[in-house]
Amino acid sequence: MKNLGAISLITAIVLCAGFAAAQTTQPPEASSPASQAQAPAPTHSALPDAPTPQNSPLAVYQPKANDSYNFHVGVLCGAGASTSAAATKPSTGCGVGMVLLPLPVFVEVGVMGPQAGRSNVSAYISVDESINLTKSTRKYVPMALVGYSRQFETGNALDYGIALALPRPGKPKDPSSSLRIELRDYCTFANPVQHNIQLRVGWMSLETD
Repeated sequence: MKNLGAISLITAIVLCAGFAAAQTTQPPEASSPASQAQAPAPTHSALPDAPTPQNSPLAVYQPKANDSYNFHVGVLCGAGASTSAAATKPSTGCGVGMVLLPLPVFVEVGVMGPQAGRSNVSAYISVDESINLTKSTRKYVPMALVGYSRQFETGNALDYGIALALPRPGKPKDPSSSLRIELRDYCTFANPVQHNIQLRVGWMSLETD
C-alpha cells in the first residue's frame, strides 16, 4: 500500500509540473504587416552632374564703320552736261547697283539724258571697278573709278572718274551705310565722240549675305 501511495504522489507531482509548464509557455505572436518595419532602401550618394561642354564662341564678324565703302548696294543720282561737236546739253541721271561678290566690280543700271547727240534719253548698264587711293580703314577714302558702260540709245562708252567715300552724317561709326560723291565722265565712242560728265551723290548700304 505504501508503494502504491508513493507512485500516486509522484504521478500527481509530474502532472502538476507539466500543467504549469504548459501555462507559462506562450506561442510566439505572428507579426502584423504594420509592425514589420520596412528595411530602408540603400541610399546612394548623389553624383554631381557632368559639366555641360562649353562650345567656344565662334568669331562673329563685326563690320567696320567703313565696310560699306567697298561692299555695298547703292543708289546714285547726279547732274552735269552732255557735250559733243554737235551740241552741248544739260544732263541728269540716276542708277542703282551692287558689288558682285566675290568680284570687286560694281554693276549699275540706270538712265541718263538728254544726250548731246543720237537720243534724248538713254538707259545704260555699267560695270566698274573702284581703286582705293589710300588705306580703306580711313574715315575718308578717295577712289579712282574705271569701267565700261553700254548706253543702249547712244553706244559703247568708257566711264572713268574719281570718288570720295565718307561716313553718313550723324552716323560716323555706323557700318550699315555711307555716302559717296563722285565726278564721272561717260565717253561714248560715237560719231561724233560724246562726253557725258556728271557730278553724282550716292547712298551706299552695306551688302550682306
